[in-house]
Amino acid sequence: MYISKVSLVNYRNFKNSKFIFNKNINTIIGENGSGKTNLFRAIRLLLDDNLLKYAYKLNENDFNRDLDEWRGHWIIISLEFSELSQDEAIQALFVHGVGDAGTIPLTKATYNLFFRPKADIRMKLSQLNEGDITSLTTIRESISIDDYEAFFTGKSTIDFNEPDTYKELVGDFGNVIFPDEIDESKFGIKIPHQLSISNEISFTFVKALRDVVSDFNSNRTNPLLNLLNNKSEDIPDEDFEPIATKIREVNEKIENLTDIKTIKSDIKDTIKEAVGETYAPSSIAIKSNLSDEADKLLQSLKLFISEPNETYEGAIHELSLGGANLIFLTLKLLEYKYRKDRDKFANFLLIEEPEAHIHTHIQKTLFDNLEYSDTQIIYSTHSPQISEVSKISRVKTT
Repeated sequence: MYISKVSLVNYRNFKNSKFIFNKNINTIIGENGSGKTNLFRAIRLLLDDNLLKYAYKLNENDFNRDLDEWRGHWIIISLEFSELSQDEAIQALFVHGVGDAGTIPLTKATYNLFFRPKADIRMKLSQLNEGDITSLTTIRESISIDDYEAFFTGKSTIDFNEPDTYKELVGDFGNVIFPDEIDESKFGIKIPHQLSISNEISFTFVKALRDVVSDFNSNRTNPLLNLLNNKSEDIPDEDFEPIATKIREVNEKIENLTDIKTIKSDIKDTIKEAVGETYAPSSIAIKSNLSDEADKLLQSLKLFISEPNETYEGAIHELSLGGANLIFLTLKLLEYKYRKDRDKFANFLLIEEPEAHIHTHIQKTLFDNLEYSDTQIIYSTHSPQISEVSKISRVKTT
């Protein structure tokens, strides 16, 4: 299963755009500000667990600026998938609500995000008399972003990039004609949140390499920590319990150090001298807090690397920018491999402008070798070295 087309309507700098993708590797080339990052974000809103919650938090800044007025309009992000798995979990995403045991398995279908006005606003618009611009303006002026909702559908059979399709689904603002219901056979059947496609696929996003040293210093973005947390669940209890036991012993020894006991006693005496026995705490303890839990203990691990042809192993912040970026990218690729090993129905790897501070020879070698089986790879770049190793059929422009 792979993404064969992405359709964007009214999303950020894309008023009406579509991108056709190949099965394996795809290269996106575009100038700064052309929308490469926005295209990736659109895909992630539907497929990336880390970004899915933001699909419900779009705002007026996400609407295309060429709209004369965003109020009342819809944002549409549609992903077309080809070579669908025949597994019931995948098929259910696209036939939910109309499928039955005799349904012929789909081989191509779409998964869509509509960001649209809520039902009461859509009802008001559908009740307008044709051509009543004044009443339309009044309704639109009352709309706020709180009047919008995110709505996921599957199994649509329509081309969302066709202007007439938009008028049929959303409405004709010029002539004030709005539909009172949606034809689910065309525009897709609502998909319950628990059937999100992100639960069935492996999706890894590697963001543009800007300041990876800061990323390594954050528990949320540290790629090493993500890998360790991933593996911590696999550590057998019998292997970790001896370590946990030793940690508890170390905590106890620290707490029983003579100086620690003296400080604890001095604290108690000083409080009693200050406020008296009546108001002093009934007990005071100084405890060592080294964690004996695997996931928390692994957070203390740091990565040390030596530059090529050097023996000294330094922390990430001691590496050159190129070296740090290369390590960050390597760990993200390893994260992808771990995800892929979980036997999902499809594997997607998105890499955004990876060339920053990486030597041109390394760029060419790295991406000449960047091809994994059963995986669709989409990356964006400014680099002529990376573009050079991309087949012309892989190149997309924005």
